[in-house]
Amino acid sequence: MPLAPKKRGDLFALIALACGGLVLLAVISKPYWQDVALGHTDFLAFYAGGRLAFTPGLYDPQQAMAEQLHAAHVMGEGTYFIRLPWFAAAMWPLARLPYIPAQFLWQFLLICGLIAFVVLWPRPSLAIRATILCYSLPALMNLRMGQDVPLLLACMAASLALLHREKPVLAGLVLSLTLAKFHLFLPLFPAVLFARRWRFAAGLFSGAAFLLAASFLVSGPDWPQRFLAAISDPATTPKAIVTPSFYYLIHGSPIWLGAIGIALMVLYLRMARMDVEFLIAAAPVVILPLLPHAGAYDCLLLTPLALIALDKGSRGAKIAGALLLIPVTYFVAWSVSSCLILIPILDVALLALCAIPSPGRVHGIPANVRVGGEKRELLDLALDD
Repeated sequence: MPLAPKKRGDLFALIALACGGLVLLAVISKPYWQDVALGHTDFLAFYAGGRLAFTPGLYDPQQAMAEQLHAAHVMGEGTYFIRLPWFAAAMWPLARLPYIPAQFLWQFLLICGLIAFVVLWPRPSLAIRATILCYSLPALMNLRMGQDVPLLLACMAASLALLHREKPVLAGLVLSLTLAKFHLFLPLFPAVLFARRWRFAAGLFSGAAFLLAASFLVSGPDWPQRFLAAISDPATTPKAIVTPSFYYLIHGSPIWLGAIGIALMVLYLRMARMDVEFLIAAAPVVILPLLPHAGAYDCLLLTPLALIALDKGSRGAKIAGALLLIPVTYFVAWSVSSCLILIPILDVALLALCAIPSPGRVHGIPANVRVGGEKRELLDLALDD
């Protein structure tokens, strides 16, 4: 059935906007692509981890730098492998290739992850999602740095799609792959239990248990101690200038971090019980403002909740979501040191505003329907309050 003239015109306008966004990102990134072509990205650490998988030197900085120097003729201080051992095993096939071809294949996978997220995420419309991602500075930052956040977005979108198809166990298994950056998804594990989505939780916890067991097979029984020593190295922590967190502003005060964390977790648990989309989308939003080890590229994980807010949130939630999706916000936050706090403030505002239900709706869920393969009664939702 052909599109109506008005809808056709809207589609052409979105295509033009998307092309404009891609041109903007190409202009912004022009000074950096030579570094990407030479392989001077965080993929260097992943590649070294793949080379050192199944060896005792997985978390040894000296061996990591030797592998980097051999592969790319450059060493990055602080760019050691600091992921779980199963991730090193997952990188092992790529690490069998020469470094530069492996780097370009990795970049291709990251672009595929972004495309998969755009296609699978349910809201707003596909054309609007694609247009918004064409302006995403965090997405560009991930491609520039070779970070794997686009693949985490793809896992989130695929998991939600499986829940909507009433396959909660498989959805949980897919979402367990977010253990690649487990610190950004820690709130998800208690929340899925609090939401009483038992089959989804079974898949999530089973997948996590399998990956942890695989880590012992890959790196031996003492890998947790070596891993903790590696992530405790100050050289592996991003500088405060690129960290979208309150952590450095409050000087890592455990009292303030605890107070903010409890408040955000209360909001998240309420949202998780009410809507499966919030259960998945809001998990990284809860913890990102509290972490010392989070980079500017991790802001891409704010995109799912921002898109939900843009589609069905209150006016305030739409504004907060829009601000986290446009490039101007990141230009200001990353260019003016005094404005760095803007990102965590908007992060918290988005979470709080999404936790407030719209009048006459329970976050868009009608009564007596199956959501994510599990029946959610209106009385059950009322008791959850």
